[in-house]
Amino acid sequence: MRTLATPVFVGYDRPLVPATLIARRDRFIADVRLENGVETRAHCINPGRMEAFVDEGAKIWLQPAEEGSSRKLAYTWELLEHRGIVCSTNTVRPNKLVAALLQARALPGADDWTELKPEYSIPPALTGDASHKTRVDFMLTGGITHYLEVKNCHLVAEDGWGYFPDSVSDRAAKHVGCLAQLAERGYRATVLLCVQRSDCRLGVRPSDFHDPTFATAARAAAAAGVEFRAVRATTDVGGTTVTHEMPVDLEPYDTAAVAAEWERNVATTGWVRTASGARVANGPFPHNKPKKTPKRARAEEVD
Repeated sequence: MRTLATPVFVGYDRPLVPATLIARRDRFIADVRLENGVETRAHCINPGRMEAFVDEGAKIWLQPAEEGSSRKLAYTWELLEHRGIVCSTNTVRPNKLVAALLQARALPGADDWTELKPEYSIPPALTGDASHKTRVDFMLTGGITHYLEVKNCHLVAEDGWGYFPDSVSDRAAKHVGCLAQLAERGYRATVLLCVQRSDCRLGVRPSDFHDPTFATAARAAAAAGVEFRAVRATTDVGGTTVTHEMPVDLEPYDTAAVAAEWERNVATTGWVRTASGARVANGPFPHNKPKKTPKRARAEEVD
């Protein structure tokens, strides 16, 4: 782990409001209780399982909507106190953090650009797929064109490693596959994983437990020339400071630690469906379920 020569701070547009999480509902809604006892709802901007972050009764912080906004929900859920650490729950924020890093030229190897374009649509001729457009978070020009994709990593296990993703992400696997094609064509391509919590001690790994397809795609992309990097940020109610660059470990590893982490987190993962009252998106993944033995095979075993 290396401390950045120039730490980069990104504040919030409006002061955050403390609250308590009552429940995450229907994926994009958080039922919350403000400090004055008023119960209301906030927008949950994280579309994933949010493993371990849906901790009912946890202390959280909300960002009020802009004054005069026509939004239906008056708040956005920004932060959660988890194991004594303030963590970001906003999966859009990493792009703002990386944009600030790039603008400050604080990320070695991505500091010599002459033009920076966010949300760049890659020409289909470069990806080999003319059926639809593929966007990358940043394109840096000046010398060899550099395509950079940002991913939010929020899951940190007790072994000190961050793991991405915390659920199956076909989109992420597709992104790294696209970057691999660009690298093979001679362009620079980077996946930058952003950990928005300060307790990640060792680095980041692709989660073979949560999404082995992504892990395989990441290793194939690295073999094709895609760079994998990670940064760690310290978060508090005033804003986020990106402080360190961390290693990304793409070697195969024993998944026991991250599997045990998932087991501990089942009760604080996913969301509640309003219609049924059931908690969903916290069960085992199909690729981790024991495979059923065919009836014919079972009969042969008995024989």
